[in-house]
Amino acid sequence: MNETTTITSDLVHCVDEFRRVDAQFARRLAAVRAPNDTDRVAMRFIADAPADAPVTPGDLAAHLSVSTAAITSVIRRLHERGQIVVAPHPADARSKVLRPSLRDINSPVDDLTRRIEAIAEEFTPEQTDVVARFLRRLTEEIDDLP
Repeated sequence: MNETTTITSDLVHCVDEFRRVDAQFARRLAAVRAPNDTDRVAMRFIADAPADAPVTPGDLAAHLSVSTAAITSVIRRLHERGQIVVAPHPADARSKVLRPSLRDINSPVDDLTRRIEAIAEEFTPEQTDVVARFLRRLTEEIDDLP
């Protein structure tokens, strides 16, 4: 076995191990009714929106690739947990805008996100570029599976 094969094998093993612990983590979150992946992605999208262009339910549905009916449940969960404020759209009375609640803006992000950010800080920009490229490619491949 040459060095490239060993490195590739190690990487495949690491991805398999990551998938295993990620699945266990998802089950633990579901058991305690913590925010699921969809809710976390939704919160990040809402929080990252510029103040002068807040997210609408339609924007969020498009970002998550879900129906407007499904987005109603996401918005309800986020609102019930006090993570977002649903307000009238300033330019369209028929629409709403979604903003992070002040409590959420001033509180630390969820524990997993904090841990990911701390790990990311351990890498140089060049290393981060390589890891990000690998994860983007892996995401594309998984997304392309039937």
